[in-house]
Amino acid sequence: MKPGIYKSQILRTITLPLLMLVFSACHRQDLVLEQIPLNTPPGSEIYVTGNFNNWDPGDSRYRMQRDSAGNYRISLPRGVGRLEYKFTRGDWTTVEKNECGYDVSNRSLTYGENETVSNRVASWGDTEPMNCVQKTIVISHLPDNTPENAEIFFASDINHWNPGDAFFILQKNKDGNHYITLDKMAECIYFKFTLGDWETVETSPTVKDIENREICFSNSDTVYLKVDTWKSVKVKRSQSVLLLIDKLPEGTSDNDPVYIAGSFNNWDPGHKSYRFKTDEKGRRYLNLRTDQESITFKLTRGNWRTVETTLSGKDIPDRSFLTGQSDTLLLRVDRWKDR
Repeated sequence: MKPGIYKSQILRTITLPLLMLVFSACHRQDLVLEQIPLNTPPGSEIYVTGNFNNWDPGDSRYRMQRDSAGNYRISLPRGVGRLEYKFTRGDWTTVEKNECGYDVSNRSLTYGENETVSNRVASWGDTEPMNCVQKTIVISHLPDNTPENAEIFFASDINHWNPGDAFFILQKNKDGNHYITLDKMAECIYFKFTLGDWETVETSPTVKDIENREICFSNSDTVYLKVDTWKSVKVKRSQSVLLLIDKLPEGTSDNDPVYIAGSFNNWDPGHKSYRFKTDEKGRRYLNLRTDQESITFKLTRGNWRTVETTLSGKDIPDRSFLTGQSDTLLLRVDRWKDR
């Protein structure tokens, strides 16, 4: 037998079983979406995106189909290892959110554990949440050294540990106790109270640092807490400015969300607390409170792919504003980056 033919036979003998082994190790994976929000626009196409398609939110190969039970279903390519994914309606502005409209972590599964995995979507990025879960935190006791009329702030992992975030100032109830009601932004939240900065953070009775507090949304809807003392009692005051949009690009629909991202919210392009509302005249507005003497910012539709640009589509410099200069700021948006 010639050496070349012999080697070829050996190669086939080794390769065929190896290929069969690799193929048999790959697992089938079906995804079923058995519940979507009631306010999902009629006729919507649902897509799945993940680490298997470079996170393309509108990949036609991964458009889900309706089965006989009315559920959305798709069979993913066979594979091994860990798979991460999310559901969308075709782009990132419509990506799935949690019950209160906040970002959710990537879904994940391991090939081979379950051939079929069922899922539910609580809300979409471009629609209003319908079943928001909330929790109220009440401070039932404040230390004697709390300054009169002091503003108490909620600093947490959900607001980038900003100790003076004007969107997280506690209110007073009829009993005079300070409280804050939080939407469910995560399953559990870590936090501390301050008077506006880390120099005034709450401490133990001996003025020692305390561990971060934690609350989860799986139990009671109200929790009562006590603050022992403050590290310092220097009080920080915030100012308010009304942001009013008097022009949006042609083609911006009433359902398109508009957000502000800037130096006051860690440049988060789609934080729900910084989403513009609509008044009775159809104008977009936002009451922004901040303790910063000057702010820089830009407007988006929820992510940096939709940030405002010039008419020619080029990036614009950060907007800037001196707080205290005026109580109202008019804004005009010429174009969105993705349109």
